[in-house]
Amino acid sequence: MDKISKAIAAAAGGAIGGGVSGAVFLPEGSPWYAYVLMAAITTALPTLLTYFAPKNAG
Repeated sequence: MDKISKAIAAAAGGAIGGGVSGAVFLPEGSPWYAYVLMAAITTALPTLLTYFAPKNAG
């Protein structure tokens, strides 16, 4: 359960960061799917990395 809650928190942080970075860094004439792709990458990447990361040894 601990891994799932951390992955959910990482997804929430990624969604917030992806929304901000998508709005700031994508050019104004970008198609709608560019924003969807940006949101998917910035949400899924932190989630997967957090879920599959090894436990700290200490």
